[in-house]
Amino acid sequence: MSRVRLVPIVLIAVLVLAVLFGGWQAYEHFNMVTPLKRDLQQVEGVQMVNVSSGNPEIIDVQLGPFSKLKNGDLQQTYNDLENQISAKLGADVTPHLLDNRNKVLTQAMESFNPALLQGIDKSNYTTMIAQVTNEAKKQGIQCRITMDRQYIYIQLAKGKYYLYTVMPYTTRQGGAAS
Repeated sequence: MSRVRLVPIVLIAVLVLAVLFGGWQAYEHFNMVTPLKRDLQQVEGVQMVNVSSGNPEIIDVQLGPFSKLKNGDLQQTYNDLENQISAKLGADVTPHLLDNRNKVLTQAMESFNPALLQGIDKSNYTTMIAQVTNEAKKQGIQCRITMDRQYIYIQLAKGKYYLYTVMPYTTRQGGAAS
């Protein structure tokens, strides 16, 4: 009977695993990440894309000012981004938007949050939009708010700075029963 040598078997196993892992990384990079980056950079308003592979996927998307967005609308640009991402990676991955915010816009957004959250809670969207838009106008901030079935899209701009926020909202469906 021949003896099985442990060292060569372990070395071969490690080598095979390294080749398989390297092959998967190359496949992921050349067949998933690179085409996705290329497709996302074609969306109007996108200045830069960074795709970090892993679980979950992290996709940072740097957007330009209002004038660079598709029809000046965050909602349309965001929908194009989501469509590209879901076609390549599935619906569970969402883009992380990067903008050019400053302290003034950040503080304004923080001050708008109570009105936004109250509007969502009470499903009083027209009043919410009017309150936030009027308050932004008082502060000299350009404001645009749009909605669809999933998100509220908030665009703020003042001077060369701009802020984009996509807020998910839920309607009162389901819940605990006693």
